[in-house]
Amino acid sequence: MLKKAKTLEDIYNSFQGNKPLSEDEHDFFINIYDKKLKRFIGNIKRNEVYQNIFFIAGQSGNGKSSILNNLKRESDIFGRYDIRHFEAKQFRSHDNIDIVDILLIIGFDLLDNSRLDGAKTKKLKDEFEEKLTQLQQVNDNELQLTSTESNKENAKLGADTKVSTGFNFFNFFTAKQDFTATYTIDSDIREEAKKIYQFKTKDLLDIINSLIKTYKRLSNTDKEILFILDGLEKLNNNDSIDDIFTKDISILQNIECYKIVTMPIYLKNRVDSSISPIDFTMEIDKNTNKIKNINILKDVIDSRLENKELITPKAIEFIIEKSGGNIRQLLNIISKASTEALDILESEIIDIPEVESALEQIGGNLSTRVQFKSEFLEKVKENHKIDEEDKSSLAECLRDGLVYAYFNGQAHYGLNPIVKDLL
Repeated sequence: MLKKAKTLEDIYNSFQGNKPLSEDEHDFFINIYDKKLKRFIGNIKRNEVYQNIFFIAGQSGNGKSSILNNLKRESDIFGRYDIRHFEAKQFRSHDNIDIVDILLIIGFDLLDNSRLDGAKTKKLKDEFEEKLTQLQQVNDNELQLTSTESNKENAKLGADTKVSTGFNFFNFFTAKQDFTATYTIDSDIREEAKKIYQFKTKDLLDIINSLIKTYKRLSNTDKEILFILDGLEKLNNNDSIDDIFTKDISILQNIECYKIVTMPIYLKNRVDSSISPIDFTMEIDKNTNKIKNINILKDVIDSRLENKELITPKAIEFIIEKSGGNIRQLLNIISKASTEALDILESEIIDIPEVESALEQIGGNLSTRVQFKSEFLEKVKENHKIDEEDKSSLAECLRDGLVYAYFNGQAHYGLNPIVKDLL
């Protein structure tokens, strides 16, 4: 549980930027996006159409997960929902997440986190298993037919030859386990599932929608299911992620529950024109390339300090400048500066020298990636925009925190200030 820092030792933990605020840490939540967040909340409140997915565009460190965690506790916003919050980081070791994964995860989550009694949960599980197995059998029969046709000439395949993926949902469902965890961890299961269902996504969608309807009927409640899919922008397979928001977008839209989905910021203006993602990015003054409202970032720092004397005003200004408006980097600079003060400079407060020492350490960790992408980074530094052929480099640099995205009506890209010092 987060606590306000009374000492430099406290700062190390109180300013960890790699952990989003939980629902229980609402007192530390600062609304840094003001009008954008108000629009987002207003649209969620009034929406009654499943197809209206609420997309949040952003990059790692912009505070999206903290926003979602803290909004969930607001009963007037989310009280009418049965919330299912899935973190895509569970797939971090298998980055080729696709629409098949998303559909199956919704089904598995209904089983793993069922609000039903044992008998009703079993009924739900049996229905899901039966329909998935039937669809697998259809797929196996088609594989058999295809294989037979391709081998007619040598007649090596007899009439009774069975061609199968080798994956059996019966075995998967009979084991006593956490279905979601098993599926996300076991790459063999996932790959076999994709072989079965990757060309049957419409059929799989029908199965999931039927399961949702059964769950709601058995629940005997007016609450609608809200599926939150968070963290796709952190995964590495750009092509796989892009497909979810382009060629598979109609499948995602037609899942019959309400949905909030985070997406990579570079896709904000590249998806279907009927989709209007809201971006959680800071705004900058285009003449000076500086963050417009630095006072809100001062509030973020102040909210975590009980002893306000631990960081000097000049150091706070310097930290905000070097954060580039990225909340994760802002917090991590302060956390690292506290250890530099304690272990290296033997100081009792964080001032400019402690921050400079922290920036040197953080910059060292980024230096190799900066060297590999130096040509592209120079281009961003000069033009603050990218061309179509640079999409892959942009996606990688946004994910790695080398480039930051800002939206003041249109896209504006800038270098992480620490990166700028390394070029």
